[in-house]
Amino acid sequence: MEFISSMYAINGSKLIQCNLRDITAEKRAQEEITRLKSDMAARAAELESVNRDLEAFNHAVAHDLRKPLTAVNGYCQVLQEMCGDRLDEKCSRYLQEAYQGTWRMNLLIDTLLKFSSLTRIKPRRVTLPLDELAREVAAELQFAEPERAVEFRIAEGVTVEGDPVLLRVVLENLLGNAWKYTAKQQAAVIEFGVTQIDGKPVFMVRDNGVGFQRADAKKIFIAFQRLPGSEEFQGFGVGLATVERIIRGHGGKVWAEGEPGQGASFYFTLPVAS
Repeated sequence: MEFISSMYAINGSKLIQCNLRDITAEKRAQEEITRLKSDMAARAAELESVNRDLEAFNHAVAHDLRKPLTAVNGYCQVLQEMCGDRLDEKCSRYLQEAYQGTWRMNLLIDTLLKFSSLTRIKPRRVTLPLDELAREVAAELQFAEPERAVEFRIAEGVTVEGDPVLLRVVLENLLGNAWKYTAKQQAAVIEFGVTQIDGKPVFMVRDNGVGFQRADAKKIFIAFQRLPGSEEFQGFGVGLATVERIIRGHGGKVWAEGEPGQGASFYFTLPVAS
């Protein structure tokens, strides 16, 4: 109970007013809020500890995996140098496949470590020209495969607030995906720009590549999830999961739309520079 008393002077007399109020519900609500805050703090600490343990485990596993890989890689090179001229075409191909397999496994380990490290990276907030980053990534893709005829359509004056290193990773994955999945198009077109949805700016990367089933739109952002028919394209299924994690870390969201044979569109939101 809460007791409140007040004294008043009326016509030369002093009166005391006493009030009693039942505050049981308020006290219980306060206690519940305190308990919930304590539980949340404990769970946050537990989650941080689990993340640290997971990262340490990942590095330990990566180290243990690299040792035998390095040995296999080295022996493949030695066999090629010492016995290459005595191997028939079939055996040479097997040896080459084993050698390339060790490099693919090393690349997968690097990819896993980079993906797991994103949980502890805090994005910096600076004003940056996203269109310039897109042009840099497009130039690198064209330099790597100059024989491909791909038209890039990149909007100008696209400025946002965000981490330049992490947002470059986003564009490398989205534009790189578009580049990869338009490989069979004679006249490939890849677009980067801004559109408006519900009066708010939304950034997009669109291509005229192989596309995907509408029902798979959410699956593609799950780590190591590769869609049916994507086996012929290189990748581990981590790129779009990385994009989702980075955009979410910036306080935005990302989603995709597509149709088989009609290309794909990826949309994401970010804080816009004032």
